[in-house]
Amino acid sequence: MCMNSCRLVVVAVALPLLAGCTETNPVRDAAQGVGLAGRPSEPADFVRSSRASAPTGFMAVGVSAPPRPVARRTADEFRAMEQALEADRARLQAQGAAARQAGATAPARPPVIPQ
Repeated sequence: MCMNSCRLVVVAVALPLLAGCTETNPVRDAAQGVGLAGRPSEPADFVRSSRASAPTGFMAVGVSAPPRPVARRTADEFRAMEQALEADRARLQAQGAAARQAGATAPARPPVIPQ
């Protein structure tokens, strides 16, 4: 008996909280019907004019993006890309070798000041 009443209390508390997740809000509608909550006011003219007529920047769930035109690269373009990457690798390896060599030299000894 106590377990059933506890369940009933949990359901009674959870229903109004979960009602906020629905598209229509029965708790808000009931409060407005009784007069505990007021109706939302209309936005000002500058707010209405600054809003976009349709939402932009976001796509709906389940809608895929339009296909982008992709041009195939030719074999010559691939060879040019490979050569550019090889040149970058050689340049970076030379810089690394120079840095290793600079780090391998012993630091200069401090000057000795006669007293």
